[in-house]
Amino acid sequence: MATIRIPTSRQGQTGMGQGGWASHELVRAVGQPATVALRSAIPLEVDLDVVHAGDEVWHLVDPAAPDTIILEASRWEADYATTPAVSIDEAARAREQFQITAETHPAPHCCSCGFHDASLNVHAGPLGDGRWATPFRVPSSLPDSQRHERSGIDEGLLWMAMDCACGWYTSHDGGERRGVTVQFAVSIYEEIELDTDYALVAWNGDYQPHWDGRKRGAAAALFNRTGDCVAQSRSFWVAPR
Repeated sequence: MATIRIPTSRQGQTGMGQGGWASHELVRAVGQPATVALRSAIPLEVDLDVVHAGDEVWHLVDPAAPDTIILEASRWEADYATTPAVSIDEAARAREQFQITAETHPAPHCCSCGFHDASLNVHAGPLGDGRWATPFRVPSSLPDSQRHERSGIDEGLLWMAMDCACGWYTSHDGGERRGVTVQFAVSIYEEIELDTDYALVAWNGDYQPHWDGRKRGAAAALFNRTGDCVAQSRSFWVAPR
């Protein structure tokens, strides 16, 4: 049984762990490709247990409340929608359409899309073709940008960026409506390099392009400067009642 601790520097909604980063940590602990269901709020600065629940399913739980599943990972074979490449310049122009301010941001302390010095500034805006985009870069100066043996950077930084990019797409494309991630999966095909610009794109993927009641799906893709897709994600969202 492994233990995961989500630091305050990896929060999303104020006072809660960022779902994309926490999902990455769970999949890394599991050690095999998995899709993650987000079941309940992710506590910060608490030692959380990874429990093998059987049949290639793993739960992340707080030992103080073991009956409450925080995240659930299950093995899956990657299946992603594709989209044409977007240049970094196009992504930068899309980000200029980002209308949220520090005063109106629903999660201003988010380590991915918040307004503070350590934020990755994942501020996706509309491309005008139904997709949303933003430049993505992990600066070497980013505080505690953790390094792992398998990769030059903490790949969880990309997981949380893809989560936030899809969040801006689902909550603003077609009208403003807040949603929360309930299912998330990411595959990374090439090492993400520090101090390197990428274009991060979010769209409906192979889901229908609008809300279906309280449900909506999204996809994301990361393109390098030559237009190669180096990472993909699939996510599902639900609007609170």
